Amino acid sequence: MTRRLLVSGLLCFSLQVDRAVMAQAPDHLRSADLRRVDEGPPLTLSGAIQEALSRNPMLIALRRQFDAVRHRPAQERFLMPPSFEAQIWQWPVDTINPLNTNMYMFTMRQELRGRDKRHLAAAVAEKDVELTAAEIALRARDVVREVTRAYADLALARRAIDIHLESVGLLRQFADLSSVKYAAGRTSQQDVLRSVVNLSTLHEELVMHEESEAGAAARLNTLLDRDPQSPVGPLAEPREDVALPASAELQRLAIEQQPELRAARLGVERAQAALAVVDREYRPDFFVGGGYMLTPRQAGAWTASVGMTWPNAPWSRGRLDARKAEAAADVEAAAARVHATERGIQLAVHDAYVRAIASGRRALLLRGTIVPQSVQTLEVSRVAYQTDRADLRALIDNQRTLLDARLNYYRALSDRELALADLERAVGAAILGASAAPVTEVK
Repeated sequence: MTRRLLVSGLLCFSLQVDRAVMAQAPDHLRSADLRRVDEGPPLTLSGAIQEALSRNPMLIALRRQFDAVRHRPAQERFLMPPSFEAQIWQWPVDTINPLNTNMYMFTMRQELRGRDKRHLAAAVAEKDVELTAAEIALRARDVVREVTRAYADLALARRAIDIHLESVGLLRQFADLSSVKYAAGRTSQQDVLRSVVNLSTLHEELVMHEESEAGAAARLNTLLDRDPQSPVGPLAEPREDVALPASAELQRLAIEQQPELRAARLGVERAQAALAVVDREYRPDFFVGGGYMLTPRQAGAWTASVGMTWPNAPWSRGRLDARKAEAAADVEAAAARVHATERGIQLAVHDAYVRAIASGRRALLLRGTIVPQSVQTLEVSRVAYQTDRADLRALIDNQRTLLDARLNYYRALSDRELALADLERAVGAAILGASAAPVTEVK
């Protein structure tokens, strides 16, 4: 009897130590860099996306690049600058003084590139500007997806922490109950130790989830151009029921307005504009020149010159033919890229659509069937353990089943958010209406 009391006292001391450690679990990262950061103002997903679109450093850099590129078309519409030249003729070899020469020549030369050629070159530059704008749109869709992922990861980590903290309280009750039963001789020492081990396991999982929370908050803050350690306030609940159009309708929308496909089509237009520029190179360019001939102690004279290029010369035409063949091949390659992009977009839309539907069904199944049944099973096993009709192993297993079911429910919702983000990125526009309903919290 004395040995049983001694062992019971040691186990109770272990439980008290573990209880003190677990009491610090929610706060043990708050004093470090990996602290929990939920003290800021509330942040919705749409608000985070709008803030990222206006403040993301990468998007701002691309917009600044666009501001620079859009000045290129105007440059192509103007002539090249004229050239000026001064020459000395008949400079005697027996003097180094240029004033002892007999003739000076001052000339000016101007190339006259055809206006149609200049306009065609400007058209190519305008396509480059449009491609830069399409690149901004593409990067914006990537930023939206990254913000959605970071937001979903942060929400899932916080929900996992809350669920684990609730499970800590439940396991403490099991530990107290097993300790009382052991003191009364109604259970074994192994049951009490099992409670301590499971509490320690939950403690370890809490550390991992708090690390995930801190990392997700830092990624989200960086995307929003905030300090990585800035507090992120309470988040909105994920959407559980979202009405989606049919996959075929979404694919049609993607073909019409997807930025990536628009960029591919712009690539075709740019290749065609470049081919038109090469076609014009078969026409000659002109140049004019003029000058003044100064002859010391004699009357001066004006000079004038006019000339043209000969693109069709036998020794140079082959170069133009090769350039034209290359430009024509670029047009065909760009057209092939458009078709490949269309197929890739259709696959991305359908794949994201299937994942969104599947994760939504999984969430409904977990909330409507698995979680309630797990709760009922846990209550039955609790009563059975209190009346000595079940052991602690079954009670802890049922508690772990309930914890996993609740976590899987929120993981399914997180997977749905990511699938919806991928779907919107593949379509190229927002597709979710006002029918998106907030999640129902599961207990």
